[in-house]
Amino acid sequence: MGKYLKRWGLTFQRPDKRAVEQDPEAVRIWREETWPAIRARAKAENGEVLFADQVGIRSDQVTGRTRGAKGKRRSCAAPGTGSR
Repeated sequence: MGKYLKRWGLTFQRPDKRAVEQDPEAVRIWREETWPAIRARAKAENGEVLFADQVGIRSDQVTGRTRGAKGKRRSCAAPGTGSR
């Protein structure tokens, strides 16, 4: 099957995952305003910024893959964690 898909120009890829509930405007504000302010404060106070959540880390995690057109990154909707 892989040979046929390759002939059709498809390659083995891992899709991008984005939260279904993602708000593009909220993401823009985070990247352009909120994150730079956090980073500047940490730098001014000679600190570090660390991110953590409730998700466990596994050494045997299996990440899904799919086939897609070469050079074009696929994306799939992934459930988010809801509002925090």
